[in-house]
Amino acid sequence: MSALVWDVVSGDLQRPDCLFKYAKPITADIHPLVEPHLNGAVRQRTIEARLEVEERHREWSRREAEAYHTIFRYLSPHISIHVAGLETSRDLWNELEERYRRMELVTFCELFAQLRETTGERCGSAREFVDRVRLLVHRSNAIAPGSIGDRAHIAILLTQIGPEYVLIVDAIQNDKDPVNPTTIGNRLSNAEQTVRRKESPTPLQAASGPSVNTVQQTAKKCNYCKKRGHVVAQCWKKQREAQPSRDHALKAERSVSGSPRKSLRNIPSRSATKG
Repeated sequence: MSALVWDVVSGDLQRPDCLFKYAKPITADIHPLVEPHLNGAVRQRTIEARLEVEERHREWSRREAEAYHTIFRYLSPHISIHVAGLETSRDLWNELEERYRRMELVTFCELFAQLRETTGERCGSAREFVDRVRLLVHRSNAIAPGSIGDRAHIAILLTQIGPEYVLIVDAIQNDKDPVNPTTIGNRLSNAEQTVRRKESPTPLQAASGPSVNTVQQTAKKCNYCKKRGHVVAQCWKKQREAQPSRDHALKAERSVSGSPRKSLRNIPSRSATKG
């Protein structure tokens, strides 16, 4: 029920024609009961009508204050305790306006409405937490642009979120352009990495082998054949040319042993052997 009430309130607060609708109740300024020039029965009826109007305003203000107390109990126990015991909406808002500016209070309410879904224990991972905080930033700036950077709002974030996420909150607080989602994303990403390193049970140690993220060196290029993957000393083409060719080897062999025909002539025939 409180969430539905807050949806209506937050929707009205974003409308220009309702800019001051929730700043103060309509009973803030009550005119004199009757005009000085009235007298007799007319004066009496005017007094009775005015008293009736005042009574309706008091009743309306009391019910309005009860509704606000319900909203504050849902959104923020701190604010709820701060305004406890105030019976009219006028007293309630006057008390709050002494502590916060009106637009800050609006952002407070929006922050509290979302932080129940942003606390660390409700998120399964740091990535999920970052996504929810980013959504919170955009929603807050939709109501009051730039107000997320106020220290008071960050103080609320720090009380609602565990100290392990202080770095992420600090990234939001120090953002000079909170409306830019790219800037927010980069800062949150950097803070998230820091948090993950902090939450790691053991410090990250260098692996014995090469890292999968290591950039592989480009294969060397042979100066001889102009192909990659080997050097000149390993070049098969260079080694092949360094060896004597097959034809040259045959010629050398022939020069030593003579021609095949000459060799055949030197072989004695069977008839000569028999004789």
